[in-house]
Amino acid sequence: MVSRLNEMENEGLIVIGRAVGDEFDSHEKIEALAKTVDAWATEHSVPLALVYCGTTINWPDDVGFTPIVIGLVTFSGYGDDDEPVAGEVGPKAMDVGRAAEIPSGFWEAVEREHGVELEGEVDVLLAVAGWTWVGLDRGEDDVCGVSAEDDGFCVVPAELRSESFVVKVGYC
Repeated sequence: MVSRLNEMENEGLIVIGRAVGDEFDSHEKIEALAKTVDAWATEHSVPLALVYCGTTINWPDDVGFTPIVIGLVTFSGYGDDDEPVAGEVGPKAMDVGRAAEIPSGFWEAVEREHGVELEGEVDVLLAVAGWTWVGLDRGEDDVCGVSAEDDGFCVVPAELRSESFVVKVGYC
C-alpha cells in the first residue's frame, strides 16, 4: 500500500492534493478509500496516496476525527527528534502545476465511490503521517510547519514554493 496509514513512523510529506472533508467512524472506511487511491496510483503509475494525518496505533478500537489529504506525493521523508532532518524539498516538489499528473476522473471517482466530500481546489500541502510534526526550515527557523496535534496539514504559502528548504520531522 502506498497510502500513509502510519502507526509508529514519523513522516513529513508534500502533497499536491486536497483535504477530505468527512469524518469517519471506522477504520474500514478509511482503508477502503486508501485502497481506491492506491489502485488509481498503480493503474496510472503516479505517486497518488491517501495521507492519514495522525497515527493509526489505536485502530481498530479508536477512530477519532483525524484530517486526511489525498493527492500526488512529491516529497516524503522520515525523522525523529534525535535525527530530525528528513531531506530537502525544492520548487519542483511544490509546483501546483504538477496536478496535471493526476489522472482525469480521479477526484470524481473518489467522491462517487466513497461518498466523501473533497474540500477546495488542488493545492500544495505540507502534511504529517503518524504522531508527528514537520517543518520547512531555512536554516535559522521554520518558515512553515504543522503537527498531528494541530490540523495535520497546511497549505504551503505560494511565496515559499520557489525556494528550497530542509525538511525536519519528529515525534509530537
